[in-house]
Amino acid sequence: MPDYKIYGDRELVQLMGSGDERILIEIYNRYWEKMLAVAFNRLGNQEDAEECVQDVLYKLWKLRNNFSLSKDELANYLARAIRNQSFNIINSRHRERSKAEDCKPLEEVNLLSPEREMILRELQQQIDNAINALPSQCQLVFKLSRQEGLSNKQIAEKLEVSENTVKSHLKKANKDILGNTELLTTLLFITLYFQ
Repeated sequence: MPDYKIYGDRELVQLMGSGDERILIEIYNRYWEKMLAVAFNRLGNQEDAEECVQDVLYKLWKLRNNFSLSKDELANYLARAIRNQSFNIINSRHRERSKAEDCKPLEEVNLLSPEREMILRELQQQIDNAINALPSQCQLVFKLSRQEGLSNKQIAEKLEVSENTVKSHLKKANKDILGNTELLTTLLFITLYFQ
């Protein structure tokens, strides 16, 4: 089993055609850090730089049967290959960015049938009526919780009541609202999921 560490770059390139993967490992060990530094300087991202180096080494190995060096040293060839692969990655990023900018978000598409829209409007109206039918303090607590997103503690501090009082108001509000909208909610469920 030959020790490829003692071989020069030209000899390694000539021996690549044998398919011995230890040759690629030797090239990797010799040039990984230099290739990574070149790729990182161009791409500015460690993950992209590592992928770039791996791509170059993979392509080199795929070409092993037809690959040869004329005047260049292997180090120069690899540096040029990294530069070219970096340009490919940058161009790919640019194309993706351009596509993303060209794709404007679709306007909201109405996927509801007119019947479903009507049921949803009626349900929202019933919910609003149920909220307005709550006692004033209970209504205030509910709106602070659900519409303004305040926590029970924040509501208690704001209204100068205990957290248990806030919880009681929310429990009552939820019970009353659900009780007032139960029939319509059932109809909505049936309409949306069984048609």
